[in-house]
Amino acid sequence: MVRARLWRVGLGMLLLIEPLGSSWAAEGLNAADERVNRAIGAHVAFLADDLLEGRAAGSAGHELAARYVVSEFARLGLRPGGDGGGWLQTVPLMESQLVPDSARMELHVDGRTEVLEYNLEFLSGPQFTGTNLTVTAPLVFVGYGVRAPELGYDDFAGVDVRGKIAVMLAKAPPRFPATALAHHANARQKSRALVEAGAVGVIGIPTPKDLEETPWARRIMQSRFPAMRTTDAAGNPEEVYPELKASVSLSPQGVGKLFAKAPQPVTEVLSAAARSEPPRFPLGIEATIHTHSEHRRLVSPNVIGILPGRDPRLAGESVVLTAHLDHMGRGPAVDGDTIYNGAYDNAIGVALMLEVARALAEDGRGPRRTVVFAAVTAEEKGLRGSEFLARHLPASAGRPVANINLDMVLLGAPTRRYTVLGVEHSTLRGPVEFAAKRMGLELVPDPRPDRVVFVRSDQYSFVRQGVPAIFPKVADAGGDPVVGQLSPDQFLKEHYHRPSDEATLPRDAESSVRFARFVTLIARRVADAGEAPRWNPGDFFGETFGKAAGSRQ
Repeated sequence: MVRARLWRVGLGMLLLIEPLGSSWAAEGLNAADERVNRAIGAHVAFLADDLLEGRAAGSAGHELAARYVVSEFARLGLRPGGDGGGWLQTVPLMESQLVPDSARMELHVDGRTEVLEYNLEFLSGPQFTGTNLTVTAPLVFVGYGVRAPELGYDDFAGVDVRGKIAVMLAKAPPRFPATALAHHANARQKSRALVEAGAVGVIGIPTPKDLEETPWARRIMQSRFPAMRTTDAAGNPEEVYPELKASVSLSPQGVGKLFAKAPQPVTEVLSAAARSEPPRFPLGIEATIHTHSEHRRLVSPNVIGILPGRDPRLAGESVVLTAHLDHMGRGPAVDGDTIYNGAYDNAIGVALMLEVARALAEDGRGPRRTVVFAAVTAEEKGLRGSEFLARHLPASAGRPVANINLDMVLLGAPTRRYTVLGVEHSTLRGPVEFAAKRMGLELVPDPRPDRVVFVRSDQYSFVRQGVPAIFPKVADAGGDPVVGQLSPDQFLKEHYHRPSDEATLPRDAESSVRFARFVTLIARRVADAGEAPRWNPGDFFGETFGKAAGSRQ
């Protein structure tokens, strides 16, 4: 059975057929809470519908999603913050797609050549600095490929990487404090270190823990999606490193062949790396890597709505709420389904942001500071939309003093336990603890800092611009799984970046309403505070990014 709903999109109406099985009503909610719950359900149901074909950045489906958000922002009475007085901020992008079956990797050992098998033994990313690239060079294992002088750690000390292909582990040494671990595990940071050391290519090898988090079969699927970069005024891709002419990753089978002539077996290397003591040495072989990529230029919008501040002294400062609007689009079929709908990643974040915007806009007394709401594009392509936004906030937004990012809020089971990533870095801890206490919530630390989640979503784009930021998440409620519910771990294992991330997945109504109100309290508290948030004294991110940002202001 189905029922029909009318959806506002821009100036028109859209008829959507909704399965009756996805009822949005919930027992035990009062009328006001039920209104919020139904609104969240409606936003998710539309944004994650097959009609939008997974909302890939630059696609017609993403454009339709953007128009939906425009309609909601306008209905709430926000002011447009996009280009030319409109709602949309155009983000210029270059897309690079690996030509199927074009990647080739050869190992040259003792005068013989061994060809590795694509998918089974290695995967390659597309390249941005050329369409046909080939590199042949000796291989050097460089541990994690991290240079962290502030921690007395340098994977490039004692090895010559110049003109060679660096072989390295993912992430960073586990002994690093969580913040430094996240920073030095970031792909941009590692790429810069490789270029400074003179590498001409990079081969990544996953640890057993990496493969537990993202199995090789899922890596194969993800490799089939294109990559993107923002482009500068001349149309050149940004954040690319032409010195690195190849970037591939190896499966365990491929790693075994790579270490065939190594002075230490790979098992010993991985054990030492788990102790944060990886060896570094030449591997005694050469490799040739070839890729053929196709490029196209495109644009995709950020959607920006502004709630002006009421205090003349503080209105020139802004609290920025972000949620990425894009998802994966169409991809490899899983059980016959090729649409990666992205209900929890991240239609839910956009839905929650819209409800926070509604609550603040309908409040009789406006916030003292300006509040900016941005549904950003191309998060799935490396935070490209938020990166562009953080560097090009409209003048009407004022100076950003805080970012609150909503991404993949996993509300599949009842919980009052929240993890707010980034809270330890700045005085944003105060508003977070205030809101948690007011609502009777338990704040728990990040249970898996080794996953370096804090640098993997849009708040990191603002951190890199020196803006204190937080990333609220739902923590696992604990206990045995309950039929009809979905834990965060279950989602990550079974639905993350898969077509099954659909609006029909379980969503707890009370937890949804509670989370929206939690974020609203935080945003209001930050917007009304007499002082802007600031980095804690000696904080790693404050020292790394905050001082440079202060010098630019």
